[in-house]
Amino acid sequence: MKGRIDVKIFRVSVLIIGLLILFGCSNDEEKNAKVNPSFVSEGVSMQGIEGKIGILGLGFVANEPNKHMWHLWGSEEELSGDFKVEAVHLKTGEKINPFISDNPSTLGGPNNGADAHLPSSMILPKKGLWQLDAYLDDALFGSIIVEAK
Repeated sequence: MKGRIDVKIFRVSVLIIGLLILFGCSNDEEKNAKVNPSFVSEGVSMQGIEGKIGILGLGFVANEPNKHMWHLWGSEEELSGDFKVEAVHLKTGEKINPFISDNPSTLGGPNNGADAHLPSSMILPKKGLWQLDAYLDDALFGSIIVEAK
């Protein structure tokens, strides 16, 4: 009888430890990620990497459309090509196209001190940290980590 109780206790203990490991651990990427800071370009505050890539907007509210203007710095050659963004939820790894309508593709000229810009409407469906990977002609140009609240 005692042997059966010990086996049951062992099995329950293993199950509990397994569940704690499964649900208690978070994605290391999310754990180590930090939201990109804001910076000022020609008196305008934006979030991203100063002198490389930034977005202007009021932040992100999960599952609500948000208007943002992308700003990019670089040579004419670096800024040529179709622009697209892939958003990755850092906790779940889910990848989406955050643009509400078709992915805008053509960058406009200088704006707010940047060499190119592009207005957009985006939606991030879940709360949490998202990495916005910006591409020009399928080459990664830069990434910005934002938080959807």
